[in-house]
Amino acid sequence: MKKICICLFLAFVSISLFAEEIMYVTSPNGLRVRSEPSLSSKTIDALYYGEYVLVDKVGEKTTIDGITANWIRVKFYDDDEFPEANGWVFGGYLSKEQPELGKDAFSFIKDYFKRSKKDVYLASFFPEEHGTVYFRNEANWENQHPDYDCALENLCQENYYPDSKAVTIRECMYYQPPVAACLVGSIAMLPEGTQIELSETGEYGEKAGVLFPIYWFNGKDEKTGYQIEGYIRGIDITSTKHTSSVSDGRGGKYTLYYQRALKSVNSDNCGFNKSEVDDALGHYFTYEMSYLKGGFKMSCIVITDPAGKRYDVDPESLKNSTSEMGNAHSMALEYPLNMKNPVLFLKESFFGGGMGGGYFSEKLSTAELKNGGAILRKTFEHGYLSVDAGLDGMAYHYFSKSGAFVYEYQTDEMGNVEHNRQIFYEQKENSPYAFWDGESISREPQGKSQTFKKGQYVNPICRLKMRMSPVLSASTICLLKPGTLLKIVEVGDKETIDGISANWVKVQPVNDDVSVEGEILKESFPAEETSAWVFGGYLE
Repeated sequence: MKKICICLFLAFVSISLFAEEIMYVTSPNGLRVRSEPSLSSKTIDALYYGEYVLVDKVGEKTTIDGITANWIRVKFYDDDEFPEANGWVFGGYLSKEQPELGKDAFSFIKDYFKRSKKDVYLASFFPEEHGTVYFRNEANWENQHPDYDCALENLCQENYYPDSKAVTIRECMYYQPPVAACLVGSIAMLPEGTQIELSETGEYGEKAGVLFPIYWFNGKDEKTGYQIEGYIRGIDITSTKHTSSVSDGRGGKYTLYYQRALKSVNSDNCGFNKSEVDDALGHYFTYEMSYLKGGFKMSCIVITDPAGKRYDVDPESLKNSTSEMGNAHSMALEYPLNMKNPVLFLKESFFGGGMGGGYFSEKLSTAELKNGGAILRKTFEHGYLSVDAGLDGMAYHYFSKSGAFVYEYQTDEMGNVEHNRQIFYEQKENSPYAFWDGESISREPQGKSQTFKKGQYVNPICRLKMRMSPVLSASTICLLKPGTLLKIVEVGDKETIDGISANWVKVQPVNDDVSVEGEILKESFPAEETSAWVFGGYLE
């Protein structure tokens, strides 16, 4: 039956189930499916506790294990297609009521796969999980009345998430409804980090005060290579835009997953009317206003280390990193390999204002991964004001061998410079996750004469052009952001530019960073190229 099911996952024709009655297996030891209504007949399949069947017909009564009940013919597939896959079970171990799976349904299902050696668990829909209620239609929604404080974003909202690509943030279940000749739906598993494509939302679920959509998705089974599709819970996934990976310099990587929730979509504002929630989560204005006014809430933050170990970051630990504007609208990881003693940083980005501009800021905290969690220590922050009225500025940071530099530039409405300063934060030798606050110096970052070696890690101290060849007249590929982590793959000749004598160096972007123009650096190079040239006088 398993091989047939896998093949049928590729089909797209749905089957009506109105003719069959659903019953559930109640025997802790499972239940054999036989070719005929007799204990001496051939066993053609085995069912486990909690799985469901469709009743085809009722046979004669018999007594087994002191229980008197009818033999029941059950159907998994259309008889015209696969009659040999359907058979008989003893009805004494069937019930119309779904049996209790325990407080942790996910653990039950996961253990089921280990015990049964099967790829799917037969279920009519997602099982109820402790603390979770699923809403499949308007009536159920209004009857349940669970309070919710916020709602995860609709990742199928066309204007805000036009590509609808997502990734699983934990090992999770998904539901495959009946297709083609298959008459029963099933639950299967997706490992953490699986990339999928979302196509639409259907029902909603609620867990721990967070409302989330349930999506239809398609993807690829990594074991078999087959295309798969089904329903997945929004609480188990996030947009690929809300992930960040950084190299550890040894072939591994740290990865961040985070989920954003909308504080404006809650039971007080939207109540328990499904159509109103659909409208709120499907309207671009909801997301735009959340961005402008800090209306996001990080409901889940996870970091995995190069060994694949998971560390859950308590969103409450970010309170010290919350600005007056509200919560961060995005997050990312940084791991400065050009630092003598690199440590992991969690970067939060904020914005507060309106359509005409506002205040932009970033805050960085060191993240010490320990005992399944992350200890965050706020290190530094920087920001600037930029509005149509004339205020303008910039702010950024970059790393050195012994710490981090912050640069801030700000003008007033008349274009006068209010401040043009840099601050150095020195890493403590005996406590690498802590930094000394440095003094402010009134000037922009300065280039310097220096030489380089192949294999060094560096980052620009200002916006820096990447060129096709090591001359100023060469065509520009892109404009690098300050602080972009680069690896030197070739050292060129020395040249003196702006009074600075340094090598031209050919560099590769280490992570999936973007250019000033907003393009992913690794996708900016000409065909078959992975590196380009920069002048080394403005590297740290």
